[in-house]
Amino acid sequence: MTAPFKKVSEVEWEPHFMTDRGQIRWIYTREKDDSPITVMQIRFEDGVTLPDHVHRDQPDLVYVLQGRATMFIDGVGEFPIEPGMVVQVPPNTKHAIRNTKESLMIYNVFAPGTKYMKGGK
Repeated sequence: MTAPFKKVSEVEWEPHFMTDRGQIRWIYTREKDDSPITVMQIRFEDGVTLPDHVHRDQPDLVYVLQGRATMFIDGVGEFPIEPGMVVQVPPNTKHAIRNTKESLMIYNVFAPGTKYMKGGK
């Protein structure tokens, strides 16, 4: 059973699987917690641009904690993201975070959960 609470500060940072200039905390995952959702905290250094990608089976919910960047969503285009913004990307929709500024930090949620990618790949 998934623990009903965690201290995020006690979850270790791991390398991000899409860039060597980012880190990820896998807060809840199917593989580690038997959780039906995936919850992550992610941080990127200044200047990171992720490749365009798609999550086939789930929406991607992004909540910006700090920093600034440009977000791209197919059919919407590019727009700035900043602290306090929530972005929902529909399933099977090309998207990316581009040109991070001020050490971007986000919470990322997938429901149903996505695959845990240990050790960067």
